[in-house]
Amino acid sequence: MRRGELSPGARGFALVELLVSLGLLAMLAVMLASGVALARNLASRAAADGAQNETIVTAQAVLRDRLETLVPGARVDLGKPVADLRGTPEGLSFFAPPPPAERPGTLRRYRLRQTPRGQLMLYSTPDVTRRVGLYAPGERGWAQTPLLDGVAGLRVDYFGSTPPDNQRRWRGQWINQTEPPELIRIRVALVAGDRRQWPDMIVRPAVTINAACRIVPTTGKCAGQ
Repeated sequence: MRRGELSPGARGFALVELLVSLGLLAMLAVMLASGVALARNLASRAAADGAQNETIVTAQAVLRDRLETLVPGARVDLGKPVADLRGTPEGLSFFAPPPPAERPGTLRRYRLRQTPRGQLMLYSTPDVTRRVGLYAPGERGWAQTPLLDGVAGLRVDYFGSTPPDNQRRWRGQWINQTEPPELIRIRVALVAGDRRQWPDMIVRPAVTINAACRIVPTTGKCAGQ
């Protein structure tokens, strides 16, 4: 054997090393490709979840704007001045200005409800209309603003002091009270399998009741102001 030449055993050993190295490189390539695909899928899922959660953020922003600007009107057709707001566990009815993009505008009556089709719906109608009864049951003739799909349940609670206990606590309804509640909490349950989350939404109305207020429909203000 001349100097510099490899023995047959050494050449065989080098070939095995080459094959092993190629096998390892192939495994690394497969693992890298799998990792890239997994990262791409995770990113797509995160983007989709983010887009879905954005609908909840938007729905809460709309509700917060309306409830925080709740108008301090009063009803006197019930024998005594009471806040013109009706709250039950299943929904809420109140007066507030129109959306920011439509202001200034006439005052509107709003109703928050869950529809039989699983939508969180905000109904509205101008206070000046005579086509619908503001205090009649049902929302026929009211404008509809869908806030959220895939809703399995809606629960509204109210914090404040009312007779007969006159204790400041959470309550399941707020009907024919002399003042609006201090806080309003809105909880929404989503259908099974929906990965979105609705955080408990708690809103403090920015106004209190003015028992002498008689709302002028064209201005949305109390008479004489």
